[in-house]
Amino acid sequence: MSQMTAVQVSGPGGAFAVVKLAVPEPGPNTVRIKIQACGVCHSDAFARKAIGLGCSTRA
Repeated sequence: MSQMTAVQVSGPGGAFAVVKLAVPEPGPNTVRIKIQACGVCHSDAFARKAIGLGCSTRA
């Protein structure tokens, strides 16, 4: 199984960590796309701290 590099947070207020994860296989009627680059904005920092977004975070 192939692997992908991801950045994740273990819980609210946790540090960003670079990890290797298994690439999930697409299911029926779904596709897999390759992300070449992404950005992080201030709302991502708020989500990491679980503040001010009116939603919960999954950890």
